[in-house]
Formats: sequence, structure tokens, C-alpha cells
Amino acid sequence: MDMDISGELSGIRASQLQELKDLSEFKTERSELIHPEILQELIRLTQLWNREIAVYLSRPGTLLAAAIGRHANVTLPQIKGRSIGKHLRCIHTHPNGDFRLSPLDHSALLSLQLESMAAIGVRDGLLTGIQIAFRTGEDDSFNVNLSSENWQAFDYNDSLSSFSKVAPKTETASGKEHAFLIALVDSDQEDNEDLIELRELARTAGVDVVGQIVQLRRYGQSRSYLGSGKIEELVHRLQETEANVVICDDELSPAQLRTLETETGLKVLDRTGLILDIFAQRAQSREGKFQVELAQLKHLLPYLSGQGQALSRLGAGVGSRGPGETKLELDRRRMRDRISQLEKELKLVLQHRDVQRRQRSRSGLPTIAIVGYTNAGKTTFLKVAMEQTGSRSDIPIGENKLFATLDPIVRSIRVNSSLEVLLSDTVGFIRKLPTQLLRAFLATLEEVQQADILLHVVDASHPQALQHAETVHEVLKQLGCDDKPMITLLNKVDKVLAEDDLTELVERLPHPIKFSLARGDSLKPVWTALSSLMT
Repeated sequence: MDMDISGELSGIRASQLQELKDLSEFKTERSELIHPEILQELIRLTQLWNREIAVYLSRPGTLLAAAIGRHANVTLPQIKGRSIGKHLRCIHTHPNGDFRLSPLDHSALLSLQLESMAAIGVRDGLLTGIQIAFRTGEDDSFNVNLSSENWQAFDYNDSLSSFSKVAPKTETASGKEHAFLIALVDSDQEDNEDLIELRELARTAGVDVVGQIVQLRRYGQSRSYLGSGKIEELVHRLQETEANVVICDDELSPAQLRTLETETGLKVLDRTGLILDIFAQRAQSREGKFQVELAQLKHLLPYLSGQGQALSRLGAGVGSRGPGETKLELDRRRMRDRISQLEKELKLVLQHRDVQRRQRSRSGLPTIAIVGYTNAGKTTFLKVAMEQTGSRSDIPIGENKLFATLDPIVRSIRVNSSLEVLLSDTVGFIRKLPTQLLRAFLATLEEVQQADILLHVVDASHPQALQHAETVHEVLKQLGCDDKPMITLLNKVDKVLAEDDLTELVERLPHPIKFSLARGDSLKPVWTALSSLMT
């Protein structure tokens, strides 16, 4: 039988490929995981080529096919008479010496419906160990570890019979997803700072971060985001961790997203998708849920493209005739219909808010909008302001998480006999906030646009406090609010480590007031500054 070989074959001699093909002459016994001669040759060729090699064996022990390349790209070839991998085992090498199965391997085991998946660790031409996963259900598997000394004593057929009957393994107690972070940075010095916020976003979304990779932006690729060498490093790093999702610090194009998912074999989420996932968790009101769903649909629509315009059947000409809409086109149309419906619903929300705003304006009370970078302490400020002025506070305690507040909150506060204001707390800003996200949350951000004065809360203790303040100013400029009167509230001054940093904030930001909400500082300086701005 002439065995098929696929994958990355460039640079490999025809004679060496023939040596791999000749392995089909060896038949693996039912009790064996793999024939010893086949294993030794796979180890030798893996060391020679420094590439992963995957082979597929039938249950009777016949070598049916082989594939060469990074395992993310090593997929099950078309085998005559077989539409799925039932009764097939995949055995592949890891040139980095790590014999543990990666999340990619487990994913391939389940998606290809193989009976088992085995990883062979190879280092310096020697076997480091073997790990085998047997499929025990539709979404579960059972792992077995073998050392380089005892692997031949393992009875594959007996184990297959036993493990195919065991109960599916339970998930970890946390049930969390494990994320690997990737980012392009402008200089080596920014490596940590660029990913600290992404790591915090992932934590807020309930995801555990297990690793990260950065690359200088000038080496990035328009098609794949990361360069080819960095992607290869990423794939190997994913095999070494428990990651089952890749999160990118930038917004990805549809082509970049598809390329990264193809290369890694994992779900890939960009920064916008991660923020929207957090918004979806945070939205409580009907309006908030509408806004989140609209933003998610608009974000997803460009990615629902299959292989581009070739899959559309609604046009004219050759290739466009047929039984009607494809499922893809139908999904697109449904998404557009839902977007249109949501936009109408939000238009009504805007009208309702406008009525509420006009009613508030009749009272003659000035409107003060609290703005700032996410997690700077805006909601805590509103709560403390209500408590210190004797107002009944129904504001929940602000969480130490990004975007703890999504829906706008407006409260009336009587500071003294001569000063009563309407304070509104809004969604926090963040760097790289896409324009379409701002448009989707226009109903919320209108509270900022209609405000008379802005209170800009800044976490003065944050290492990038000044950059955060600049981000807020940039977003306000996009909203057409950069010319509004503003007071800067420098919060958390008790946690500032370098006095020079605080001095720089005071010098560069408008009307700065220093205090600490956690320390219980009085807000009287804020009310004094407000009174002077309104007179």
C-alpha cells in the first residue's frame, strides 16, 4: 500500500520521504501502540527535519497516512473509504522534547473523532516519553503517561477496551478558560505595561492567563498579525501550557483572525471581542443588553465571510445561480435584520432618555458627568459623595475590576443650601477603544455629551496614570466634549509611591484636586471647585 504524505514537504529530499513511506511495510500488533521500528524512524526523521511528524494507524495496525509540519497544521488527510477518524489513532512527535499533549492535540482528538491521540517527545535524537489520550465520550478523554523505558510493556488494545468504558473525566473545579496573550509593541520597554491591562481584562472576564508573547510592531504581518517565526514560537508555547484560547491586544482583521485560528487550532479573541464579552457580563438593564448585543453583532459581521464573496449567491453571473441563499448568506441577513431591529430599539431608548433629560433640565440643576479610565474609582466617588452629603446611597460598592459599571447612573445631590447638582456615573474609558464601540454605546455616553461640567477621576497611583488621562481626553475629543469645563480628581494619592509622579499629574492636568476615597478624605474641595466653575 502506497502511504499518502502531506504537509510541509519543502526542503525534504525525495529519498527521505520514501524512507517515511517505507514504514507502511511494518504492521503494528494490536497490543502495541506503535511498531518499535516505526517509532525509531519517526524519532530519527523528527531530529533530522526538526519538524513534527504525525502518522495515522488503523485499529488492525496498518500505517495509512502521514503529515509533516507544526501540529496545528497537521490534519487528518483524506483516507479512502473513511470520512472520519473512527478506529484511527494519531501518533505524532514533538521536536521540543515535551511529550505532553497540548490543548490542540486534545481538540484534534475530539474534532476528528479519533480513538486515541499520542504525543512522542523527541530531544537530541532520543525518546523523552509518550502521552496517550483515549476518547471516552463526545467531549472527554483520558490520559496515560509512558516513560522511555516502559512504553513497550504497555498493552494498547487492553487499554483501549478499558478506557473507552470509563466515565468521562470531570472538569477542573474552577471551570475557567486558560488564555495565552499576544501583542505587538512599539519598543522592548513596553512589553510588560502593554500586557498588564490585557491580563486585567482577561481576569475581569473570568479567564486565567497562562502565558504571553510579544513582538515588536515592525516585525508584525498584515496577514497573520505576528511574524511567521513568532507564530511558530507561539504554537510551541501553546503546547507547553494549558491554554485553550488566544487573546490579542489589538483589534484583528478577519484575515488575521482566520490565520491565527488556523495556525494555532484554538479560538482566537481580539481586544474588542474581549471587552464586549465583559460588557455582556456587566449589562443589567434592557438598554445595556441592547447596546452590548448591537456592538457584538457589528463586530462579528465582518468575520462571517467564509471565503469572501465567492460564497455569496445573491449576486448575478456564473456561480451565483442555485437553490437560493446559502446558510452563510442566511446568517448574514439575519444578523443585519437583528442589527436593524436593535438600532430601532435603541433609537426609542435615546428618545426616552431625551425626555428624561428635558424633565431634569426643567429643574434647573446643573448636570455633572463623572468620567475616567476604567477602574479609576468613579462609582466609588458617586457613592462617597452621596454619603458625605447626607443623601441616601443605593449605589453598590465599586468592584476592583475593569468596567464594573456599564449602565449609567444619575443621582441628585444637595451639597449645601446653595448647591444642588445631578451627578451621572458612566462607563469607563480604555485605550484602543474602537470607534464602533463608542457609537454602539451612544445612549450611555450621551450623559457625557449633555453634561455641563466633567469630573475626571484619575487613579493617581497607577504607573500609567498620565497616559490613562490622555486616553480619556482623546475619547472625550471623539465625543465632541473636549471643550467642556473639567475638574481632575486625583484619587488614591495615598498609594502613590513617587511624589514626583504626583507633582507631574498636578502640573499637567486641569484643575487638579488630590484625595483618597479609600482613606475617607473630605470632598469639600471638589464642591468648592464646582461652585467656582458655575459662577
